[in-house]
Amino acid sequence: MSPSLRGGLLLVLILAVTVLPSSHPGAGGEMIGWSPKAEGKQLEGTIQDTIGKMTLEQKVGQMFMVGFHNEDRPAQEMNRQIRTLIRDHHVGGVILFDRNIGNPRQTAELNNSMQRLALSASPGIPLLISIDQEGGKVARIREGVTQFPGGMTLGASGNPDLARRSGQVAGSELRAMGFNMNMAPVLDVNNNPKNPVIGTRSFSGDPRQVVEMASAQIQGYHDGGVLTVVKHFPGHGDTSTDSHIDLPTVPHSMDRLNRVELVPFKGVLNRTDAVMSAHITFPALDDTPGLPGTLSQKVLTGLLRERLGYDGVIITDDLEMGAIVDNFPAEEAAIRAVKAGADILLISHDLNRQQASIRGIRDAVKRGEISEARIDRSLRRILHLKGKRTGVASLAEQSVTPVNQVAERVGTARNDQVARRTAEAGLTLLQDPKGLIPRAPDKQQELLVVSVAGGRELEKSLQGYGFRTQHRELDPDPSQQEISKLVEQATAVDGVIVGTSRAEIHSGQRRLVQALSERGIPVIVLGLDTPYEVSVFPGDVTYLALYGYDSHLMKAAAGAIAGKIPIRGKLPVAIPGRYPAGHGLGR
Repeated sequence: MSPSLRGGLLLVLILAVTVLPSSHPGAGGEMIGWSPKAEGKQLEGTIQDTIGKMTLEQKVGQMFMVGFHNEDRPAQEMNRQIRTLIRDHHVGGVILFDRNIGNPRQTAELNNSMQRLALSASPGIPLLISIDQEGGKVARIREGVTQFPGGMTLGASGNPDLARRSGQVAGSELRAMGFNMNMAPVLDVNNNPKNPVIGTRSFSGDPRQVVEMASAQIQGYHDGGVLTVVKHFPGHGDTSTDSHIDLPTVPHSMDRLNRVELVPFKGVLNRTDAVMSAHITFPALDDTPGLPGTLSQKVLTGLLRERLGYDGVIITDDLEMGAIVDNFPAEEAAIRAVKAGADILLISHDLNRQQASIRGIRDAVKRGEISEARIDRSLRRILHLKGKRTGVASLAEQSVTPVNQVAERVGTARNDQVARRTAEAGLTLLQDPKGLIPRAPDKQQELLVVSVAGGRELEKSLQGYGFRTQHRELDPDPSQQEISKLVEQATAVDGVIVGTSRAEIHSGQRRLVQALSERGIPVIVLGLDTPYEVSVFPGDVTYLALYGYDSHLMKAAAGAIAGKIPIRGKLPVAIPGRYPAGHGLGR
């Protein structure tokens, strides 16, 4: 038996020493895991002993979280790429995307197969299996699971208990499908109306409210059994560039960062399990030209570790995003990230870049550029995380999920009620000078529904309240010819509901609403993204902010229009030149 295999088996045997009173089967039914009794010096001793028996290759592998693909086709089963990364490169984590997701049962089977491979291969340590399931526009699993609105809907509700309950439901469903980590919640303070990537993913423009909501949601995720990763440190809220495409800059002073961007992170560092770094330059923190926070020692170690006192796991944002790949070779980016202070390097797609990055770290240690002691510090944090108990069990105690229980634990009617209440609680009426909400079906019987998204669900829901409806899909930026046709059609109905998204940058949506208003046609605008767009609509147009367009939000909007669902939400962000944060008419 090779030393590396003995080390892997020893880890499994060590993990099997203490178990919870209730049984949690691991791969092949054996009992694995640290119990709450194996804490403090005993746990540290176990981890140190394990590290001492691992090879350099195994140690470095644990520092990588990878995704896998199948060109332009789905990758819903293990393929050569992920087998190679788990078996030959000993990666410690996997992240799944929509390309890997078919349905909840398939997802659970895929996650189980990866865990079994990791446990049967050297060094025998279970995987962190993660996903971006924030709710709203960032949700990798859409079918068969409970769909929640995004963070801004929760912020508008002003209800931390809903944030906690949404986290608990989402977390429990993820754990049932074999995930043990969610890349959430978002801590970015969205105070830039032009931000193209955060927007409704943010809870609020008020850093104190972000702390309140994020703290509650983290507790919910933990109750549901998954680890949390807060993002994007030290703050992506005040940018006008998408770091997936280019390298943004936050030019603010240290005083401003301390008053706004850093407040949410300071508030939850003692609650979260990991922190994700941002691919953004922060000149006040590190004035090195073109160096993003992910690769900056001053940001990750100087600020996060030393000044803020954080000793948990630091995960990079995806090192295949444009802000990185357009500026740094794979090996250089990986080495810079580790030197900066990152513990886990996230590389989501390309096998060549993944292998080059792993090789780059290993070779840097061999030539003395990075010390093995530095690798051991990251490994210790990672193993602590894998032994941390969330919900009923830690990852080490329950790495494989019971597939036969997925149907009864995921997408249930009871869970759906939590999502429905969340959607309803966030509805925010910003302006309604003509009193168009509520409208009774016997007074405004026929409605034209025109929406860039979710229109069919809205139409069906309105019909359920007794309205007669017509539906037309709306191009995000309709032409003048399309606008003229819609206005002409609108003259034959009692009112129009227009679902808009980012109308501040799509002038056709503005011109449609303006044309309807000028013809004296009653029009209700539903905001399906950030509410900043209300500033480009006339003040006499009714505007109801939904912050998204999933089915629960569209059903909630229909109920509010019919007067069957109360409108209680308050703006979680300020609308420059129009409304302060906290504004909301209510009905």
